[in-house]
Amino acid sequence: MAIMGLMSTIAFMSDTYIKQNFNLTTWLALGACVQSVLVLLLPTRVALLPAATLLLAKIINGALITKGFTRNPYLPTPYLKRMTAPIPDADGSPPEKNADKGVVVFIVGANYNHPLGLFAPGFNSLSPYFQNMWKEAASDKEKWGYLGNSDNMTMVTPGGGNSLVSISYWKSIDHLYAFARGPSHMAGWNWWADTQEQWPHIGIMHETYNVPAGNWENIYQNYHPIGMAQTKHKVIDKETGKLRMTSPLIEAKGGKWKSMMHRMGREDKEEV
Repeated sequence: MAIMGLMSTIAFMSDTYIKQNFNLTTWLALGACVQSVLVLLLPTRVALLPAATLLLAKIINGALITKGFTRNPYLPTPYLKRMTAPIPDADGSPPEKNADKGVVVFIVGANYNHPLGLFAPGFNSLSPYFQNMWKEAASDKEKWGYLGNSDNMTMVTPGGGNSLVSISYWKSIDHLYAFARGPSHMAGWNWWADTQEQWPHIGIMHETYNVPAGNWENIYQNYHPIGMAQTKHKVIDKETGKLRMTSPLIEAKGGKWKSMMHRMGREDKEEV
């Protein structure tokens, strides 16, 4: 079970999160050890070749991308626009009046404060509970009023430990409260209640914001989808009459999408 939990933890973490698991000096020391072993086992010129080749390839690739000779993998064409993500109407079309629906924003996070990072005792047992919560919410979005969640975000805390944070969106506070009393969240909460004294280096947090209609908006320009832009909504297709999932992303071109106040449905308010 411990091995399965560890594998689940690693799968749950993004490549970036694993890179941030240890600080820069640790990674430099690890690289130095690997290079030292190569120097001991191989002729000096051969031992230095892998690092030199990798560095040269990175420099050449960066130069080719900068000069426009190679496609920029960090710049996906579909999002080189000014986009916004309103909650669509039942048929999938943008709302007639912007921000005409309220939304609940739930931020949940976990962190470790331990020199072993994500391999800290107990941390491999935590991530499956988070995964199960998102799976349960996504399995019946209508029941739970679940709109979706962002990709996991990481940040380094002042003490040097890492935090894993996710932002999720819900139709109402009643939906979120019902989900909190559901099986997957209660399983995680009971695990935490039983183990928090055993592993004080593991922390959890959440913040909840109940945002009424007319009090939220978003804009994404030359930006990867994140937050509300990653949610999916069940709608009835106007042409086929069938249920389908749709992204809320649309191009924010002038009119009622041109400013923050307009995107909040407050066209009568002056911009500051």
